[in-house]
Amino acid sequence: MTAIDPAVADPIAVALRLIERCAVLARCSSLEEGICRTYLSPEHQACNTLVGEWMTEAGLTVRTDAAGSLIGHRPGATPDAPILLIGSHLDSIPDAGAYDGILGVLLGIEVCAALST
Repeated sequence: MTAIDPAVADPIAVALRLIERCAVLARCSSLEEGICRTYLSPEHQACNTLVGEWMTEAGLTVRTDAAGSLIGHRPGATPDAPILLIGSHLDSIPDAGAYDGILGVLLGIEVCAALST
């Protein structure tokens, strides 16, 4: 079993990091006021780039599939370990909320960061 470093998993630090990262990603928008990241748009690509960097920092191997989906992978402790999939979306509809989709992706990164210590 993998131990979790309490310093990485501190709930206040995690919450503050999530809020800050959501604010950063909210600026990846085609709208001056509000949030819009149309699938495969330059704003969507900018969001994927940032999130990919955070995935790498969390110890994941990162790739983009043929459909433009960003995928982070962290192998299990053993080759036969069960697989856990965590995900959401990084694109958005016009006037989306600051946490729409991205919070699910960022929470998955936080889980991996905590398990990588």
